[in-house]
Amino acid sequence: MDTPRRGPRNRPHPLSAIGALPVLGEALFLLSHMRPGNKMNFDCCFDERGHVPRRIKRATIVSFTLILLAAVCAGALTYTVRSSSSSSNEADRDLPVLKIGVTDNDPYVYVDTTGDYAGIDIDIALEACKRAGIKPQFVDISWNDRDRLLKNGDIDCLWCDYSPNYREDDYYWTEPYLTVTVSVAAKKTSGIKGLASLDGSKTVAVIAGSVSERRLLAGDLGISPDVHIKSYGSAELCKAALVKGYVDCWMADVQSLDRLVAQYPGVYRVFADNVMTVDLGVAFENSYEGEYVKNLNTVLFDMDRDGTIERIVDSYKAGATTGRQGAES
Repeated sequence: MDTPRRGPRNRPHPLSAIGALPVLGEALFLLSHMRPGNKMNFDCCFDERGHVPRRIKRATIVSFTLILLAAVCAGALTYTVRSSSSSSNEADRDLPVLKIGVTDNDPYVYVDTTGDYAGIDIDIALEACKRAGIKPQFVDISWNDRDRLLKNGDIDCLWCDYSPNYREDDYYWTEPYLTVTVSVAAKKTSGIKGLASLDGSKTVAVIAGSVSERRLLAGDLGISPDVHIKSYGSAELCKAALVKGYVDCWMADVQSLDRLVAQYPGVYRVFADNVMTVDLGVAFENSYEGEYVKNLNTVLFDMDRDGTIERIVDSYKAGATTGRQGAES
């Protein structure tokens, strides 16, 4: 195939990334010329005839155009489709597609160093879909948009460390495919010895809307009702809050906490006393009437019985060699 020649007619458009940089720089430079009282110094904006030079007009137009484009893009990109190389081959092309909504939550879902999805839930979903004759398509979503995306049909289900506990009537669920233990992690130097140490002087990080948050707010975990609760939008934000010292400890499943301990050797510890156990399931929209749930229930039961799910979970335990490492491992 002939390569199109790049001549004078093929110069970059002024609004292209490269073409816009010089004029954008001029616009930013103008914004830096401020007089006291936050008033713009416009002395540099006029020529000797009192006219606004064309380059200034162009800089202003480009700047506002780029700001507008950024705002539109930020509002529009609520999900991203990412294919997994493990599920992309010739034999899969004619299979029915299951659009699975996921979000970053190591070790259940993350993007590895090759750019592919990896994690406990990813591997379980890949194997389950393979056995059920379904082609999985993983869709990276904003977790706050999950219900809207389900209702609109942008995704078929949520498969990302999600529990039916307290949400039994909110979705159409598969049978639980995994039960996880929830505990608490804190710095070894924090002085926190266990759940009994959590009082009004301590702050706990939890995921907003999680079972952990609901149980803490309900006060039925045997933890002081005076403990401060900070809720974050994801597990990664909870971990970041703990690492930065914004909270004293983090309540989550032990798989996530063990990864934290492994990532920062000698810094954190997981409490020996477990808080509770939580079931995980695959959530479909309540009005769903397809066959996927029935088929997945069958294969997930078989995977549990033949030890496949246990082997997948074990492969992601701290210190295990899986051949895949998360971006933060």
